Amino acid sequence: MGKETIGKITYAAVFLIWSAFILSAFYITQRPLFLQVISGTMATLWAVALAIILIVNSAALGSFLFKQMQLFVNPHEQILLGTGLGLGVFGLLGYGLGAMGVAKPLILLAILFAILGWVFISQLHITLWSCLRSFLISFRDTQSDIPAWLPPAIAATLIIGFIFALLPPAEGFDGLFYHLALPERLLADQRIIPYNILQFWFPGLMEGNFIWALGLGAESTAQLIHWTFSLLMFGLVWEWAYAISGSKIAWWSLAVLISMPSLPWLSSWAYTDIALAFFGLAALYAVWKSNGTNNRWSIISGLFAGMAMGIKYTSFIVPIFCVALFFLWGKNFYAGIVSIISFSLTAVLTASPWYIRNWVVMGNPFYPFVFGGRYWDVFQAEWYAGSGTGIGWNPIELVLLPFNITLGHRDQNYFDGRIGVLFLLFLPLAVWALWKNRSASESARKAFFIFGEFALLNYLFWTLGVTQTISLWQSRLLWPGLLSLSIPIGFGITLLSKLDLPRFRMSFIYTVIIGFIITMTLLDNTLSLIVRRPLQYALGMESRQSYFQRVQPRYSSALELVDSTPPDAFVYFMFEPRSYNMPRKAQPDPINNNLAHDYFLYGNVDAILNDWKSKGYTHILLYKYPTYQQFSEQFDPILPFLELEATNEYFKLYSIKQ
Repeated sequence: MGKETIGKITYAAVFLIWSAFILSAFYITQRPLFLQVISGTMATLWAVALAIILIVNSAALGSFLFKQMQLFVNPHEQILLGTGLGLGVFGLLGYGLGAMGVAKPLILLAILFAILGWVFISQLHITLWSCLRSFLISFRDTQSDIPAWLPPAIAATLIIGFIFALLPPAEGFDGLFYHLALPERLLADQRIIPYNILQFWFPGLMEGNFIWALGLGAESTAQLIHWTFSLLMFGLVWEWAYAISGSKIAWWSLAVLISMPSLPWLSSWAYTDIALAFFGLAALYAVWKSNGTNNRWSIISGLFAGMAMGIKYTSFIVPIFCVALFFLWGKNFYAGIVSIISFSLTAVLTASPWYIRNWVVMGNPFYPFVFGGRYWDVFQAEWYAGSGTGIGWNPIELVLLPFNITLGHRDQNYFDGRIGVLFLLFLPLAVWALWKNRSASESARKAFFIFGEFALLNYLFWTLGVTQTISLWQSRLLWPGLLSLSIPIGFGITLLSKLDLPRFRMSFIYTVIIGFIITMTLLDNTLSLIVRRPLQYALGMESRQSYFQRVQPRYSSALELVDSTPPDAFVYFMFEPRSYNMPRKAQPDPINNNLAHDYFLYGNVDAILNDWKSKGYTHILLYKYPTYQQFSEQFDPILPFLELEATNEYFKLYSIKQ
């Protein structure tokens, strides 16, 4: 190598080093906005991509199940019911992997990409795309008989929910309480630990789905999974309404749903209510498809009912109602019994993991109800039940109940308790629709029987609950019944044209009214979304911590105080049930009675302090504004044994003197 060549290489190397120095210094100092946001943007893209992978894999698993059962389903049923079944399977699998301590990122990714590879190798993606395309075309080709504003309004509602889902889980109280806190702890513990948090022992199918999101560092994916169920829910309402009465009724049924102000909010949180509504409706749809004779559809109904039972205890009305339908519609006694057995065995087996878990770990399959169990006693049961706080059997209260539900002013949860005005406004139309369908085809009669009777049953059970305790005054518990009621209301809206006169078109007036209501709902939710500046967070221009401080200052202040404790601290909460993403080991206050229950168990301050120390508690996090009058007289005697470490607007942090 000559001197000239060596000289060129030397000059080139020096210039490259010089360039690297200058460019690095410039961009480290100037910090272009793109480089500042790329990390947050990539995190958002990963969350969306992971959600898509889960959805595709779920649809493939459901399609594979239908094929193995040799069950004929149309393309729309294949994409809707199949995806729902697949998500249920992923919920069971996710929780199982977490309980076995193998929900590691590499294992989770290996499973997801192995299934995704199978989807493409088997060319199942072509079938799935064909099913989805057929479904979308049915929307495109059926818009001639409806107002032009309705399809964009439906799309806007779903888009608002999607964007909400990209935000941090700051406002979903129950997500921070247990829907996300449970999978977070399961991933950390790598086994099932009998925590004294009763909500951790509610059926956990959706929490199993959230394992995939949290285990792969994509928190927003958990919210996108729940939002996906709103797509499936809309699709199933459309498919069922279209099958029995045509596209016009299907469109108006969706209009009823998007009039609900709570829909985009609730669907975008890491909750379970939308999934429960879908699984319940899917179970009823499968019963209707079985017609009391097709046992393959009976098994599918059992799968969906079992998945509903794997989400909430309150879902028990779904299998009860399904059994009643099989009994009524069996062509003979023997056929009815066969259908009931097929359905029941499938439902019980599908739901059994949660009830077996509770039985083995907590001593009660329905923990903490009926049989009590670990940590549970009379004091806890009475406190949780809130007996005597309900509306009782006051006739005036019962008559006003539908109005109070609609107004939402007494709901325990404001944002997720707003069901809108159309359900009450058009309830007479729903009754008219149910009455008119007495002379419809047998298939339509049976469908409308399901809609009306299930909505009524759901309402009656909910009413029974609110007569006993105010804790159950949560209108989101009515979602399964409201979902089935939306189709009779959609049918009733189409009947308004029968009241038209030459110079007075009732149908036009109410079309304008519905359009106004939906416009107000969209504007309200859009403004709420703008205030939260979602793109600023989704694109990485605002940190997660900053978002929590801005939108949820109370919980953010709790996180900050707990983070100020030593790494080995164990913090005992009072009047703060949430513990998701806590930087230290913590025992939350699940039903806001930690201290009161300690007095019940141990009777005096010395015994209480001994118990705290024996459990390893080092600090107390106290919410400053408890609503219980007896608290101060219970807490004041303990103060001499505590040291105030820090305080802020919402909380005080004490250390326990040793």
